[in-house]
Amino acid sequence: MEYSYPQFRKNTSGKSYYQITSDRHMVEWQQLGSLLIRHEMNATILPEKLLIADLLACTDGHYESISESEFKLATERP
Repeated sequence: MEYSYPQFRKNTSGKSYYQITSDRHMVEWQQLGSLLIRHEMNATILPEKLLIADLLACTDGHYESISESEFKLATERP
């Protein structure tokens, strides 16, 4: 399937939000208590590439597609 980028996803627990900028690059924002931690990944090995593919496909109901505005609301802190 072809995607236009960026794509935005969240996991079903609402603790991680993902900005996918290509089939090989993503940024995850993870909520840990009151902290919001940013992880950037340039996928170079198969497990990383499969993770991005799973995120894009919303595999097994673990992830949900969200709008850019929902992503920004969740990840922008004052």
